Amino acid sequence: MNMDGNITKEIELLLKGSGLSEGVVSTIQQWLDAGFRSKGRYGWAQLTLITCDSTGGVLEEGLPGAVAMELYALAADILDDIQDQDNNSLPWRKVPPAQAINLATCILVLSYQALSVLSNPRYFEEVSKVLNQIGLQACDGQFNEFLNDSKDKITFVEYFEVINKKSAGLMAGACKIGAILGGAEQTLVSELEQFGTCLGIMSQIKNDLDDFLNLETKSDFVKGRKTLPFVYLLNVLNEIEAEELKYLSTLASKGLAEFGPHEKEQLRELVVNEGTVHYCSAIHEMYKQRALDILKGMPIPEKRKEKLIQLVG
Repeated sequence: MNMDGNITKEIELLLKGSGLSEGVVSTIQQWLDAGFRSKGRYGWAQLTLITCDSTGGVLEEGLPGAVAMELYALAADILDDIQDQDNNSLPWRKVPPAQAINLATCILVLSYQALSVLSNPRYFEEVSKVLNQIGLQACDGQFNEFLNDSKDKITFVEYFEVINKKSAGLMAGACKIGAILGGAEQTLVSELEQFGTCLGIMSQIKNDLDDFLNLETKSDFVKGRKTLPFVYLLNVLNEIEAEELKYLSTLASKGLAEFGPHEKEQLRELVVNEGTVHYCSAIHEMYKQRALDILKGMPIPEKRKEKLIQLVG
């Protein structure tokens, strides 16, 4: 059975033994499938298992942590989308928020339930601590992101503080869980955690850049979300251009009916003329190189590094 097949079987067993009603189980499975269509199949579980394998771990030991991470990330995505009022095409955005929050809570509990089959009590304790830390950091990051939304301008330091706690924290946590379940020494666990942080920052920068001008389906600019392109522009524009950007942001916040083709072109010109894409791409490349440097220094066989290198791209 391939990796996806093992993960699917483990999730099915977990849901079957959960005592949840048929309707809840069916909805969770549908929401998992919807997440796969938008982000790829079992991305979080696979990241955890690849990391586990790189340290010499075995599939059977890493699988519970991989399933836990997959479910945990789904719950986090659901809650994030509800709070951001984003990704309206996904199924959890098509039900009342209270219902979606209830099911996200259920999925979160299931992620911990997945760990209960770990044979080593120390692994259960350590992985649970990682999940707890991921959650606390994500909540802290989301809280500060909301605060940043109301500010006219934030620094690059403030931007990276938030994403380190949110998207980067999730990927760092997945890598750390895989390393723990692979039996890695603490030094290697820390290195793989740092590697995951780089992956998470790279992913967030790519999303920020892809979404910034996508006003029809993403709410980043409309809500004044301080993504990297926005933060960059706020910090490099001269006074006149900054006022233009502020005007466009205010207009966008009133709805797309107010923000027509002319305004979209104004925003696009600001992005292009100020080298926004080049800057974001350069920062992305910097973290890519940092990830590769971390891998280069890891005391694991080159053969086991291959899949990790592929993750960097």
